[in-house]
Amino acid sequence: MLRIVLLLALVACGSRTPTEPEAPLSGEGAPWPEVAAAPVAELATDTRPLPRDVAAMRRAMSVTISPDGQRVAYLVQVPTHDADATPKGDDDLSGGWTVETQLWVVPRSGGTPRQVTRGKEDASSPAFSPDGMSIAFARRHEGKRRIHVIPVDGGEARVVDTGDYEPGDYAWSPDGRGFAFTTVRPRTDEEKAERFRTGGVRRYDREWRQRHLFVVDADGGTPRHVNQGTDTIVRFAWSPDGQRFAVIVAESSDPYQAWLRHRLLIISAEDGSTVAEVETDPVNLDHVEWSPRGTHVAYMRANETLSLMNQLRVYEVESGQTTDLTEGMDTSLTGFVWGAAGAEVVAVTQERTQTVLQRMSLRGSASVIGHGERVVWSGGADAQGRFMVGITSSNTAPPNPSVIELRTGQVSELVDVNPQVAEWTLANVRVVSWQNGTGDTIEGVLYETAGAGARPLMVLPHGGPDSVTQQSFSSWGHYFAARGYSVLRPNYRGGFGYGKAFYEANRGRLGDIELEDIEPGVDHLVEQGVADPEQLYYGGWSWGGYLSAWTLGHTGDRYRAFVVGAGVTDTVVQYVTSDINHGEVADWEFRGRPWREPETFARANPALHFQGATQPTLIIHGENDQRVDFVQGQLLYRALEDAECEVEFFAYPGEPHGFQQPVHVEHSLAQWAAWYDRHRD
Repeated sequence: MLRIVLLLALVACGSRTPTEPEAPLSGEGAPWPEVAAAPVAELATDTRPLPRDVAAMRRAMSVTISPDGQRVAYLVQVPTHDADATPKGDDDLSGGWTVETQLWVVPRSGGTPRQVTRGKEDASSPAFSPDGMSIAFARRHEGKRRIHVIPVDGGEARVVDTGDYEPGDYAWSPDGRGFAFTTVRPRTDEEKAERFRTGGVRRYDREWRQRHLFVVDADGGTPRHVNQGTDTIVRFAWSPDGQRFAVIVAESSDPYQAWLRHRLLIISAEDGSTVAEVETDPVNLDHVEWSPRGTHVAYMRANETLSLMNQLRVYEVESGQTTDLTEGMDTSLTGFVWGAAGAEVVAVTQERTQTVLQRMSLRGSASVIGHGERVVWSGGADAQGRFMVGITSSNTAPPNPSVIELRTGQVSELVDVNPQVAEWTLANVRVVSWQNGTGDTIEGVLYETAGAGARPLMVLPHGGPDSVTQQSFSSWGHYFAARGYSVLRPNYRGGFGYGKAFYEANRGRLGDIELEDIEPGVDHLVEQGVADPEQLYYGGWSWGGYLSAWTLGHTGDRYRAFVVGAGVTDTVVQYVTSDINHGEVADWEFRGRPWREPETFARANPALHFQGATQPTLIIHGENDQRVDFVQGQLLYRALEDAECEVEFFAYPGEPHGFQQPVHVEHSLAQWAAWYDRHRD
């Protein structure tokens, strides 16, 4: 439902937050009430990690390797809090936090990392030049997003001038003399005048602007338009000879179309004409990449699923034939690289609570590359396919830039971006399993707090539901364990990592299936003497928030308190208001649409069960959430207030579905733990 996949103003009962009018709109003369400030939560323990520790965690991302395999570039996002900061103005809601993202380089063999960029503007999308002597990155310059190029050994970055066009995704040309990039055309003078005449009125059903493909010289200049027609460019890859592009296209930039309904074409780099049609029927595609010699194009495909990437296909350019390297396999793909100079593809797959690297020969054989216990997110390979870089993590090691030697599977962590975690009190983490009512084995990851005997238990289901809880570092798991709660992060049917049948098992049975899988896991931990049956708590984010709302209406007083974070509380409202959760998404999840099959939506609708809710509930929601609209939180608040259920509702200004501001992450986590503490013995 959410498919992909924290948290300042307290919304008091009945309060409203419109802009105060300059004068009364009627003879009443009463101004709008002022909204109360959000209180600072008191926590029962100061054991680290604290909310500020979690909010201040650095994030490593966008790891890439030079073509010769000698250097690795990556980004680090660094949140910093100034305890002495004062507001810079009435609109400053930062809480003293600043966030910057900078580019770093480190030798592939290990060594001291070197910071490449500085300044207030964030760097993004690093890419080595074909000769490995320069690094490109994107950053705003004079108010516009631009490609920048800097020598790999240091120096001043130069800006690639693209005029009125602001590059989105981009790539070096194979000869290093230019760049290809996607962009939306700037508005014409006529379009600007029309917006002025209409006061900015937009046509809701045609508001999405086409994303085009352009090429520009590496020294800047007038970009050359490449693609033809009205399709929007979703992803592209430049062939090694520079003559063609492999492009994933969609009919529209509408998030629903751009996420789900794709075709794959080979087009001319000169004039955009179609050279070959690889995938013609709209289907979910991802990660297209040419082989080093340009003889093949590999890509991931969702075969008879909605979002589960379960096919890795290779298109042979000369013959026009497509081969499924995953034929006969039941897998969940997350990425791949070309290995062994193009003789094989190395795929990263999710298998239960781990990831697996699979070497797939173009001749049909497949084997597993052992790489230890770390969960892997791929970031690319060198030109010879010897080394793959990316992010790796474990239960107790936060995500870090890493390199994997593809012949042996040896994993080397290049840098520790969060050394302060060594000062935290980390939970004991282990995988637990149990049987659901139909005899299926269900797994979860358990974070155990210190102490003897049965402990308070928090159930924290993953979002999605198209996702999976793996044995990678969870700051939330360790945070709540440090507060004295053991944390169960269950994997339930409908998620990834356990095969296609497991993934599609909740179709038409949303809510019921998850309840059938998760509740026996809680029973199991109670029976094992791990969890105290009188001290059970439930909370989640996104689809985890939906499950929290669903469980609230179906389990009586089993749980002492609930937290619903950015959760779906009405399935029909979600269909109408979400950016992607309609059309074929509903056909998959509900086996229909609310106007044609209303009973399937009613069957999975938490809103129809709130009249009997009794347990205290905290609601957390961002006001700019386009995936799960803010109205979902409002709906739950009204329903629980009418049911005379204890409820509090925190609204976070400007936040989308995944919270971006550290001040909101800190505040929401503090409120979450304090809510449980308040309802704990």
